[in-house]
Amino acid sequence: MATRREIQKSLRTTFEPGPRWWAKRGLLRARQALHVPALLGGARLRKPVFIVGAPRSGTSLLFAILRSSGRLAHWPGEAHEVWEAYYHPALRGWDSNVLEASDVTPEAAAYIRRQFLLIAGSRHNLIDKTPRNALRFGFLEALFPDARYVYLQRDGRENVNSLINAWRTPRYRTYKLEEPHSIPGVDPSWWKFVLYPGWRDDTAAPLEVVCAKQWAICNEHALAAAKTIPSERWTEVRYEDLVDDPEPAIGRVMEALELPYEEGVRRRARAIATTPINVVTPPERGKWRKENLAAIEAILPLVEPTMEALGYPLDGDA
Repeated sequence: MATRREIQKSLRTTFEPGPRWWAKRGLLRARQALHVPALLGGARLRKPVFIVGAPRSGTSLLFAILRSSGRLAHWPGEAHEVWEAYYHPALRGWDSNVLEASDVTPEAAAYIRRQFLLIAGSRHNLIDKTPRNALRFGFLEALFPDARYVYLQRDGRENVNSLINAWRTPRYRTYKLEEPHSIPGVDPSWWKFVLYPGWRDDTAAPLEVVCAKQWAICNEHALAAAKTIPSERWTEVRYEDLVDDPEPAIGRVMEALELPYEEGVRRRARAIATTPINVVTPPERGKWRKENLAAIEAILPLVEPTMEALGYPLDGDA
């Protein structure tokens, strides 16, 4: 089994850090040092904001816009080294990313709350974007019972297409497996994106099946959570609305979060058309028909129930 130090290193989003990365780490520690008095004074995070959704659903885009608010503070990048310091799959039998309220331990809870408080301090709300958290609502609720959620939805065909393309690139390495998988056409050493329940059954499955399950299971967990979390703490936005008409879409999110719609946030929203975020290929509606038509058609039975639950017609234009 990997040591905790090795696990912490593996959770960084940059695998080969250079001087620029280390400079950013220095700034992170300096920011945290500024908030030590608040920590020692007993301050707690207030109404943290969690962006949730399937990987490749546009959460990075939404995060880039919302984090420009002067009222929100964020960990640089995805905070896997915080969330998984005590919950890396290697520490849990390589089961999955699912976490429930019963998984919270005093030591882990104190660590997570402390790390995020040292980012946000007592005057800001935390905003976090971690797609794996779409499988952790019970855990999040136990840690932060006043949390606000922004759930980003995306047409399953487009989302699965983006996942397929991302799996095929050298980027987005998530977990280095103890035993290689046999998913055709991708690096066998690495599992990418969320580790869903039952993933071992798919270690030799077609890539599109793995991606379809990643999309469907994340959204199924979110839809289940939406039935239990009070509506005033839950906001939904569609990726299609976000890219087609970003200013009003973001305005609705800011209103739901009870945050002012600052000009900087509006400006960032307007820039969507000219500043793509975290893309593999240029954005285009219906791109799946050009890039992975046969693969997407093959997994339509896997995504159809969740598409229907989300209100996406399979005969739509996407």
